[in-house]
Amino acid sequence: MNIFRNLAIAVLLCCGQSFAQMEGMFGLDVPSTMNVSYAPSVTSYAPGKPFYMALRTDITAPWHAYWRNPGTVGEAMTAELTAPDGFSVKGPYWQVPHKHEGVLGVAYTYENVIVVWEITPAANAPAKASFSMSATAQTCSDEGCNPPETQTVSIEMSAGDAQPNPVWAGEQTKVEGLGDTPTTATATQSGNSVSISFTADPGLTSAYFFSADNSIAPTAAQTLTDNGNGSYTLALTRNDNSDPMYPVRDEASVGKPLAQLEGLLVYGDKHSSISTAFGAAAPATAESGMPEGLAALCLSLFIGGLILNLMPCVFPVIGLKVMSFVQMGGGSRRKVFTHSMIFVLGILVSFWIISALMIIFSNLGTLAEVPWTQWFSTLWNDAGSSTRSWAEWMQNPWIVYAILLLLLVLGLSMYGVFEIGAGITGAGQGVQNKEGLLGSFFQGFFVTVVATPCSAPFLGAAMPAAMALPGVWMTVALTFMALGLSFPYIVLGLFPALVQRLPQPGEWMESLKQGLSFLLFAAAAWMLYVYLAFWPASESNDTMWVNMSLVVFCAAFWVYGRWCLPFRPMSTRTIGFIVALTLAASGFWGARPYSPSENQLEWEEWTPAAMQEALENDTPVYVDFTAKWCATCQANKKVAYTDEVYAAMQEAGVVLMRADKTAPNEKIDAEMRKLNRSSVPVNALYIPGKEPVVTSELLTPDYLLDFLQQHLPAEDQE
Repeated sequence: MNIFRNLAIAVLLCCGQSFAQMEGMFGLDVPSTMNVSYAPSVTSYAPGKPFYMALRTDITAPWHAYWRNPGTVGEAMTAELTAPDGFSVKGPYWQVPHKHEGVLGVAYTYENVIVVWEITPAANAPAKASFSMSATAQTCSDEGCNPPETQTVSIEMSAGDAQPNPVWAGEQTKVEGLGDTPTTATATQSGNSVSISFTADPGLTSAYFFSADNSIAPTAAQTLTDNGNGSYTLALTRNDNSDPMYPVRDEASVGKPLAQLEGLLVYGDKHSSISTAFGAAAPATAESGMPEGLAALCLSLFIGGLILNLMPCVFPVIGLKVMSFVQMGGGSRRKVFTHSMIFVLGILVSFWIISALMIIFSNLGTLAEVPWTQWFSTLWNDAGSSTRSWAEWMQNPWIVYAILLLLLVLGLSMYGVFEIGAGITGAGQGVQNKEGLLGSFFQGFFVTVVATPCSAPFLGAAMPAAMALPGVWMTVALTFMALGLSFPYIVLGLFPALVQRLPQPGEWMESLKQGLSFLLFAAAAWMLYVYLAFWPASESNDTMWVNMSLVVFCAAFWVYGRWCLPFRPMSTRTIGFIVALTLAASGFWGARPYSPSENQLEWEEWTPAAMQEALENDTPVYVDFTAKWCATCQANKKVAYTDEVYAAMQEAGVVLMRADKTAPNEKIDAEMRKLNRSSVPVNALYIPGKEPVVTSELLTPDYLLDFLQQHLPAEDQE
């Protein structure tokens, strides 16, 4: 079921891969994993005669790219062909993908990709034409994913007799839409069950349907039945939007019969594009509207809420609250139970408010576009639930950054560096201390506030799964979490004498809390690995500053927990708060998501051959001899290379190269000896026909601008 897969994902995020991916935490080196080329079906084109253009993308093993529907993970590959006036273009037509089952789910992938366009020259087509093709793909392996990469190629063609191209290997037969095998196919549905009936050669043993519109669940098994005489039925399971990794594209269709089935049917060594309306469709029953796996999700949330009662911020309160109910009830079991139920109602209401706020904020965009009379129906249908998808969140660097900081803060609090919750609880003490049922209600309400900081270790997988559900079902799921948190109060309200059987709070609870903090730190380590993937490989030096800034951010909470305690003098608390706020703001700003400079140039990897080739082409080369363990090198990179410096380098036509000797490199050592240098940092400007010039060790923007002006004056640039 989806919930168990989501739970497994969270365990991996928190523990399993966080240590295997340590390299990613300290600067990612993400080389290109794809290489594009082209192949036209003709050597020249003739007016009125269609021809094909294939874009081939070879992907380095073990990486893979994703089909137009990527499945439960990854980002769809895109391709574009630009043709001049006088040509009509149809496509792209995509190669048949593979089903890839990995640790995070089921993906539709390519190891090597062929994309084909059909081009028809018009009567007024020019004598020569240039075609440009680009492919953008995110490549992933079981170890992780690279940022999306774009590559572009161009081809010049001339008008002629449209002779076949010898290198063309009939690529159109390998793609959907052009290389299809005709088949008779009909689709039917009943609730969440969908069937495709089709014809094929006898003896067929395997078939798979790749949904083009997310209407079919990729994680569910597809069963092929041989009906005899070349007739087959493939049973599928509809995507009911219960999987946060695979939300449906049209939220309004949830619980309603599908109107059409679109995708690619692969059977044996053949394939056929399917776009068919449904036959006699059985209406979805009320039961089929309930998301698959909801029962298991509710159970996991109930258990998670129950475990929250073991936290030091909650457990000591249980006995005290129940005994206060006994006192207010005057010994009457009925009154004691009433107070307990009102207390539980306060917990439930707090969770319902949380659910309502999530539904409202995720639908703000839709609410702004419809009249106020449709607001209720908009919130009830909850079209914004797709924006609560865990997969979409993880593709936004600011959201990943916020989760990373939250995990660090909660981990520091659970370890005891500072305390969360005391101030919030005090703020509500006035209403909590009210006598009678109203006081019991607010006591239950504020238990949720105090328990929230303790929830992350147990609910990291279930909460994203619950929040991605449509609003009604999300509220049901969170209600079960509230019931888990309330369960001890329900039982003890019925049997108050059991309070004496509760274990006594003590040091064991603090040890438990501190031990659980390491789960949060492990999750933060994984989140840092994901976060650093948003930096390009050429800016790996910035990732070092991210790590250092996060240390500063964490130090802010140590200052707060050390000097902002209530027993400290007011002057000490004020200074401590100012210092903590300054450190937190500095750390937050220093580790913020990567934003490329407007004039920033790309740094190439230094090799003797690459540098020599540039010099032979009369191009100056600026080489940064560096190492990740060199603090001065990293400081130079952070301070010296401003937009103005990059603009000056670009104006001078300088090629930037980086020679990284973090690991031993004999070629770099030999080049540095030519410069009479033995240790980094070394920065040198190589000018064609002249001796290289070495900069000073410490760099500033003004120094580099003067350096370039001195050694590359305007007359030399021309």
